[in-house]
Amino acid sequence: MFRAFLLKASEGRSAPDFSLKSLAGSPGRTDLIARCIISALYSTKGPRKDSRLTLVLEGSPDPPVTVTFEGSIMESVPKSEVGAAKMLFDALSGIKIRGVKMERKSFERAVAEMREQQLPIFYLHEEGEDSRGVSFGKDSAFILGDQKGLDPQSEHLLDGLKAKRVSLGPYPYLASHCITIVQSELDLLEKR
Repeated sequence: MFRAFLLKASEGRSAPDFSLKSLAGSPGRTDLIARCIISALYSTKGPRKDSRLTLVLEGSPDPPVTVTFEGSIMESVPKSEVGAAKMLFDALSGIKIRGVKMERKSFERAVAEMREQQLPIFYLHEEGEDSRGVSFGKDSAFILGDQKGLDPQSEHLLDGLKAKRVSLGPYPYLASHCITIVQSELDLLEKR
C-alpha cells in the first residue's frame, strides 16, 4: 500500500536559515518537520519504499517552497531530528540528495498533483470520521497541518475536492504521531 503524506507547515522556513544546534529554538518549527520526516520515511530496514512525504513550507523568507522526500528512491533516512533537519537544510541549500526534490509549489498545486495521480485524499482532522471505520484504498494520500492546523482557505479547497476528514482518536496528536499511527494502521491492513 503506497501512502503519500502532505504536511502544510505554515511557519516552516523556506530557506536554509534555521539553526541545526537548536531546532526547537529556531523559528519555523523545524523540530516538528524533522520528526515528520522520520515518521514518514524511516524504518530499521532503510527508507520506507511505500511512502512519500511532501512538505509545503510557507514561512519566511520566500514562500512557498515544497520539498518532497520519495522513499522509493532514497538511499537513507536519518533517525535523529538533527539528521533529518540537516537533510532538509541541504535540500533548501540546493544540494542534490537522491530522492529529495525542492520546488516552488503551493499547497494548492501539491494537492492538485495528488488528485492527478488519482490518489484518494484523506484529511487528518480531529473532528473527522473514526479511521477504524474508513476503507483506505491500495494507495492513499493523507494531508495534515502543523501545530496551527490548516487555514480556512486550505480546508475549503479540500472540502471542494471531497477529501474525507478522518480522525485518528479522541485527542489531538502531534503531526509526527499522526503519520506514525497511519503507517501502523496501513501496515496492519497490508498484512491481513
